[in-house]
Amino acid sequence: FTGILPFLVFVMILKVPSSGIGLVIGRTFHFWYLLIILVIITAIATFKMSQSKKVQQISPELKLNDWFPRHVILSVTAWLLYILGYEFLFRGVLWFLTSNAFGFWPALMINIFLYSLVHLPQGKQISLGAVPIGVVLCLMSQLTGSFIPAFLIHSFIAVLTDLFSLYHNKEVRLHLNQEDQ
Repeated sequence: FTGILPFLVFVMILKVPSSGIGLVIGRTFHFWYLLIILVIITAIATFKMSQSKKVQQISPELKLNDWFPRHVILSVTAWLLYILGYEFLFRGVLWFLTSNAFGFWPALMINIFLYSLVHLPQGKQISLGAVPIGVVLCLMSQLTGSFIPAFLIHSFIAVLTDLFSLYHNKEVRLHLNQEDQ
């Protein structure tokens, strides 16, 4: 609902132009080098972070001791769909509409406050970590005119945290060969 409901309301009913809510490619390809840098930073950070038992208790959300390719595909697909809607809401609709209505700094404060707030159920540490990540995602959206870079980076964070947590967790068995199923 984080993506479908805002899409129905803002695109279908209110007829907000796609560019007005970041639902475009925009200048994403002009800043490909920033995406590569952020993906590398994300990969290193999530690899290190996922070594923690605390992170492994949270991630992945699908709690299985035996992981087969179908479970990995299910987890990755679920994350991608969830984050697509999530980022469309936060870095698409919320970011672009508040930025156009109130200006850059108020929009940034509103977005970061709400983004951090929705991460609160995951713990204080993750909620605080959402602040700098949220700033980067908002800046990428502002720079490119699109929520797509935020979607890509956030997806890498979620998916890599899951995959690296599986890799580091000694209690989990990965069965990546099809014959193991």
